[in-house]
Amino acid sequence: MTSAELKYLIAIDELHNDNAGIKLTDIGSKLNVTKVSVYRAAERLERGGYIRRDEKKKITMTELGYSQLAEYMTIIRWLGTHLEFHCNVPKKVAYRDAGGVVCAMSDESRHGLAEFIKSSSATQSQKGQGFNV
Repeated sequence: MTSAELKYLIAIDELHNDNAGIKLTDIGSKLNVTKVSVYRAAERLERGGYIRRDEKKKITMTELGYSQLAEYMTIIRWLGTHLEFHCNVPKKVAYRDAGGVVCAMSDESRHGLAEFIKSSSATQSQKGQGFNV
């Protein structure tokens, strides 16, 4: 998934309204992009299996879309936090860069890192150290 596609998927998730579907214009307004840009991104996301469009062209996210977004966001939050607090990178820059990094990873590396973060978080929580992902 490209970083642009990830931005669209995040916007779709944020606009989610109980599976009633989201209009292209709502996504365009949220991201301040044209309807044509949203349409093209929606086509790519639909081909990837991340979203579906109904007969009225309203968009809903698929289970694959939700699971992939969760995996991407796990890494973005973890990496963004580390860049911000350990490398003194401004928060906005840290999270933008983390999004770019996660999109550049192979599926295997991304999945492996997400699993590592989850297991590290669980281990730290069990030790009472309250590690946040």
